[in-house]
Amino acid sequence: MFINQLKLSILVKIIIKYPFILLSGLLKGRRSARFLSLLPPFFKNQLIFDKKKMLFLNPKIRSYVDFLTLRQIFQGNDYGLEKIGRRRELLAHYQKIVQSGKLPLIIDCGGNIGLASKYFNNEYPEAIVVCIEPDHLNIEQAKVNNKSSKVHFLEKAIGCRVERGTVVDPGLGEWGYRMEVSHDGRTEVVSINSLLKTYDENTYSPFIVKIDIEGFEENLFSQSTEWIKRFPLLIIELHDWMLPKSANSSNFLKVIAPLNRDFVFYGENIFSIDNEFI
Repeated sequence: MFINQLKLSILVKIIIKYPFILLSGLLKGRRSARFLSLLPPFFKNQLIFDKKKMLFLNPKIRSYVDFLTLRQIFQGNDYGLEKIGRRRELLAHYQKIVQSGKLPLIIDCGGNIGLASKYFNNEYPEAIVVCIEPDHLNIEQAKVNNKSSKVHFLEKAIGCRVERGTVVDPGLGEWGYRMEVSHDGRTEVVSINSLLKTYDENTYSPFIVKIDIEGFEENLFSQSTEWIKRFPLLIIELHDWMLPKSANSSNFLKVIAPLNRDFVFYGENIFSIDNEFI
């Protein structure tokens, strides 16, 4: 009884306060966050207002965990280049690819329910976004969230080579599923090198690779990392915080350190920018 009353009390507070939060965000205009979340978390059909493009996005969520992911990507603008000093160079390179007649290629490794793919599709409408996610329910939700023909889907995991694996739930919810290599696993693991072979360089030009694969980056960067040099921008979340005493990020650091790339740390992500490509 007490718990139900507490939930009702919280719900009432949200309903009362939310219009004022929205009004405040709208009045601040461009000085505030670019994306404004217009609905509280108990709405499955969310509504996001993009102040820059003056349009609405309508992603769908299943849980509060999905809502937190939504807030990170949009309200937090996790993958936005606004905080990157070389933003203009990166955007100029994107336009150069488009003007050359090729399609900029963005690979979203660890696509979850497709919110990052939706962000990239909104931000770079001429690009092809490849959403890679091993969990079946997540990839199906990603398809719901991305109706654009320019977003492609792979129900697979990403690793250093083509093999098999198993999706493991360590108890962190929909955003924490992890991969483990298993010869008799039901999930196909593909490499970025093999994936790039399916996107012919005469038609596509690698632009961004985003990696959030819950610790499987240890495998991804263990070998066959030639693909890194083909992407002007690599965005990655490392997971040493989640896997203590495992030195999980050591392979990434070993591979990235000798390369001529800027290393910009912002929020949970590292933005690795090629200094020779641009």
